[in-house]
Amino acid sequence: MLKKNLGKGFMVLLTFAVGAVVAQARDPLQPKFDVFVLGGGSTFVDPHNFASADHLFHSRFEVGPKFTFGVAAPYGKLLTIETAYSFGPNDLVVTDTNIFPHVGRLYPVRTSSGSLAAVVHAPALLFKVRPYAEGGVEYDRFSPTAAAISTAKNEGFGAVSTANITYNDKFGVNVGGGLDRKLMKRLTFRIDLRDHITSSPAFGLPSRPGFDNGAIFPVPGRAHNIQYTAGILFHVGKL
Repeated sequence: MLKKNLGKGFMVLLTFAVGAVVAQARDPLQPKFDVFVLGGGSTFVDPHNFASADHLFHSRFEVGPKFTFGVAAPYGKLLTIETAYSFGPNDLVVTDTNIFPHVGRLYPVRTSSGSLAAVVHAPALLFKVRPYAEGGVEYDRFSPTAAAISTAKNEGFGAVSTANITYNDKFGVNVGGGLDRKLMKRLTFRIDLRDHITSSPAFGLPSRPGFDNGAIFPVPGRAHNIQYTAGILFHVGKL
């Protein structure tokens, strides 16, 4: 638990440290940057079917709320470099499709990411809003909660009666876009849509049975955490 908290705290500190350096480097005497807070939801698209002990299982992630905060520094009129931290739940559900009715076993999961991205705004307003496109890199953590770890240990995972699951750290990329609408001199309203792409988290479980015939979770491929948020940007410094 301490390691998880230290890792999460490190990502937050790194995110804001990079943001502060970027903002100050542009003009150390008259810094100019935005602080933003966004909230909304996320759809984690990563369904899988896998076999265990002659049973077919289906895994999926539930929709969850998402919150993002960060800083952004403009470079010229169109380009902005931003760093942000996002967090929120996307619970894992594993269902034995051989048993009717289909009732999934829930493993609560908390997802978080620290990102660095380039945001390119349109050169002109469109219906009083300024569209933008963005792309960047990120570091993600998928953390089962204490309840999820207990469920896996006491009730099992897949066809196995007990399992040890843990967090996964992943490098990924994000792409998306949105709309900015200025409300006041220093306030802007933002609507943002981004796809956060990583390899699929397996929570420390192997893809093939070992000598102990323990739990498996074969999840090859990519996961897409699609986040749709809205919120406020506050402009700091010279306008």
